[in-house]
Amino acid sequence: MSEIGVSHASDRVVTIDATLSPQAASPAAVQPRSRRERRAAVQDEVLAMYRTHHTELVRFASFVAPEDGMAEDLAHEAFLKLYSAWRRIDDPRKVGAYLRTTVLNLARGRARHLGVIRRNRPEPPPEQASAEWGAMRNDSRERVVQALRHLSARQRACLVLRHYEDRTETQIAEILGISVGSVRTHVHRGMQSLEKLLEQEGER
Repeated sequence: MSEIGVSHASDRVVTIDATLSPQAASPAAVQPRSRRERRAAVQDEVLAMYRTHHTELVRFASFVAPEDGMAEDLAHEAFLKLYSAWRRIDDPRKVGAYLRTTVLNLARGRARHLGVIRRNRPEPPPEQASAEWGAMRNDSRERVVQALRHLSARQRACLVLRHYEDRTETQIAEILGISVGSVRTHVHRGMQSLEKLLEQEGER
């Protein structure tokens, strides 16, 4: 498998799989001659990462997002941030971890913002809340997603990576930038809390 190097202003070389980005294999992309060509080269490389990671990133975001319907937006914003930070990423193998960490941070920010909004708006009528909750209960996945949102962001991320993406504890630690011991603690406590939440929901 061939690899190419893309020169950046810092004179570092980013190695990227040529099969992922056919355009980046051209001589112009290897040594861009102008700002416009450098920008085009980065766009090609990030587009290749988008094709590779988009589906799994949206799936991850759907579990860590504080509300339904946010997953696609969170993933899209993460790729925009990847584009801005591309020259600082020295190893394409780190892209997946960068994207998940970005989505997790964005989800935390959205959750804080929503918390402020909810504290300052009237509660919905009981019958409306009851109807919405009844619809959620008809879908087991929705029940899990809703329960996950009651956990801390770190516990939520660890559980999703471990049980929905089948990541190892070491991989999760690398993605989230924490120790393996912390991953084990978050997974254990998160599972305990999740089971209690689902049991409580089942009793309603």
